[in-house]
Amino acid sequence: LDFSYQRRIGHLIDLVAPARQPLNVVHLGGGAFTLARYTAAGRPRSTQQVVEIDGALVTFVREHLPLDPQARVRVRAVDARAGLAKIPDGWADLVIADVFSGARTPAHLTSTEFLDDVRRALAPTGWYVANLADGPPLTH
Repeated sequence: LDFSYQRRIGHLIDLVAPARQPLNVVHLGGGAFTLARYTAAGRPRSTQQVVEIDGALVTFVREHLPLDPQARVRVRAVDARAGLAKIPDGWADLVIADVFSGARTPAHLTSTEFLDDVRRALAPTGWYVANLADGPPLTH
């Protein structure tokens, strides 16, 4: 995990449950599937859903950095809200939001309605982590 925010999220993945226990994870924003790969390596048999709106990026990553066929990672090229809406109630042990439009978190992913949907998807003991961007004085 090259970036400090990825290391911080990696630490949370490590703390969500006892070591090597499989998790159900939703990744809103996939990038190169880095955090999904980290989860698969450290928590074999985890079931993961990556939601990445950029279909061209998903195709590129699949071609040039393919996922381990044994990893239980499903990738959907849709908007984060649309992908989250497909997650069954109480399914996720962890929801990771790492979504940007340019240098900003899209506004529709910062609303109370969005967080209500995150809460709906989370298991009762589930965790939510978000990588958010904002400038001083953190008004957004």
